[in-house]
Amino acid sequence: MSDNAYMRYPFQFAHYFIPEFLTRMRMHREVEDKPSPRQGITMGRLLLPPFLRKGYLSFNDLLNAAVVTSGVDSQKTAEKIAVEIMVNAQYEDDRPQYDLSGDDLLSLLSKATQDTVYVTPFGKGQENDFAAAHNADVDVFTQYKNQPDIGVGPGEDELIKAGVKVMKGSKDEETRRILAEILKEKLLKIGREFERREEWAKHRTLTPFQAGEDPDLIDEERSLDNILDLGRQIEEIRYDDFLMQQREKQKRHIVYILDISNTMFYDLEGINSISYSVLSMVPLIWGLRREKYGLCLYESNSHVVKDFYEEANLNNILEDLVNMVTMTTTEMERKFSGGFTSMTWGGTVPGKSLQWAYEEITDISDRSDRVVFIFSDFVLTQPGEVSEQNLQNYYVLERMMELGVRVCACVSPLAKKSIFRPYTKESFERMRKMGVTMIDTYKPTKFLDEVHAFIEEG
Repeated sequence: MSDNAYMRYPFQFAHYFIPEFLTRMRMHREVEDKPSPRQGITMGRLLLPPFLRKGYLSFNDLLNAAVVTSGVDSQKTAEKIAVEIMVNAQYEDDRPQYDLSGDDLLSLLSKATQDTVYVTPFGKGQENDFAAAHNADVDVFTQYKNQPDIGVGPGEDELIKAGVKVMKGSKDEETRRILAEILKEKLLKIGREFERREEWAKHRTLTPFQAGEDPDLIDEERSLDNILDLGRQIEEIRYDDFLMQQREKQKRHIVYILDISNTMFYDLEGINSISYSVLSMVPLIWGLRREKYGLCLYESNSHVVKDFYEEANLNNILEDLVNMVTMTTTEMERKFSGGFTSMTWGGTVPGKSLQWAYEEITDISDRSDRVVFIFSDFVLTQPGEVSEQNLQNYYVLERMMELGVRVCACVSPLAKKSIFRPYTKESFERMRKMGVTMIDTYKPTKFLDEVHAFIEEG
């Protein structure tokens, strides 16, 4: 397709187009793999050759740069966003126009040595790539680094909890179904942000080489790019011009245990413990879905939903979990008992689930990071009562931790209320002495922040 004279752009338009495109892609709910600063650099490199050949950028030049640098699953969205930007551009070129026949052209091709370039010394993930080519002082992505996604913040927690209350108050089945779908999308949005933070942490990061470090960790290709970008002569090359890869994080095996006993259905502020647990558990499972995981529910009986090696539809599992926020304990019993009720349902008996978790996770022969998350109100004992069964629960946890398994107690806020405190006090004291990490599930986003810190400790 020939270039339309009205669809030709000066190179300065790229300074508007690239950050605008990346920002809109980051905000778009259907784009799971958010663009990195590296994509912006690549787009600029793709746009320079056609500009130097023709003296302008065409509609197709900009469109192709946006699409080919985007992930395969996001390319249709990238094309749509790029077209919207160019068709509705609110861009005014107030920069001086250059004469491309003389000194002005040469000034555009000045040596890299005339520019000051910085490498972020301890950046995480691909920020280093961006910093290696641009002054860190003008990093327009600073606001996004390790921060919640667009639209995810403290207010998101209140919006989610309000949605739960509306769902529970609705008697219409279709309305509840629609609200459940909206709630799931909100939780997955939080989960995607958590996932990106974990990926940044797991990604091999580049840091300047220091004397005494292992030379085998030097990334030769990235180091050469960095030296060329810095414009070093051979005699000017320094140790810290070489970029060194940090070692990969360990793979993980994770067991999730969810308490669905009767006490989990008592309300606080219109929301019960099962809801608090689900609202934190769903984004956590989604964010860590690429890890090997198992899931078990317990009341008087244990219900294994998935083990490490079983193939299961994660969306179906998450939908079942989200639906629990509106269920009564009777409805829960019928769901897991084939429509029947019995006198044995609803007790708090985590022993078999803990033993299952122990056998699953200690059977792993590799050197992966092994983690157990227990979501409960931890109403495990009667005040002053010490039974062999309860002591066995703590013994299983202790054995797991001695074998290097990390345990996180995900605590419902109701567990700290006066009505439950006499029943949970001893449980908390024992777990603290054992070194179990305890995180409150009152706010999903804060919960995920603390889980991220817990995971990083490993």
